[in-house]
Amino acid sequence: MRRTILALAIAALALPPLALAQNQVPSCVTVRHEARWGAGAYNHVVIVENGCERPVRCDVATDVNPHPTQVRVDPGGRSEVVTFLGSPAREFTPRVRCEEVR
Repeated sequence: MRRTILALAIAALALPPLALAQNQVPSCVTVRHEARWGAGAYNHVVIVENGCERPVRCDVATDVNPHPTQVRVDPGGRSEVVTFLGSPAREFTPRVRCEEVR
């Protein structure tokens, strides 16, 4: 039992911090996700919409692809981030962290 807990703790530490965080976005930012069917598999897409008065910089990752992609979204803008192509699974969980930039 202790070995299992230790192994899980070590595995969790090996993941990038973003993969462990819940979505942390300003209230004026909307995050959605879709699994789009194409070419016999699902493409994982995270959509970030900025309703803020300033641009936002976001790190976008998922439970399937924990390596973050950074995007900048202007006020009133939208960005679609493809995080995985050709997945057999249509379910995934986005992990997004955004902050307003000056």
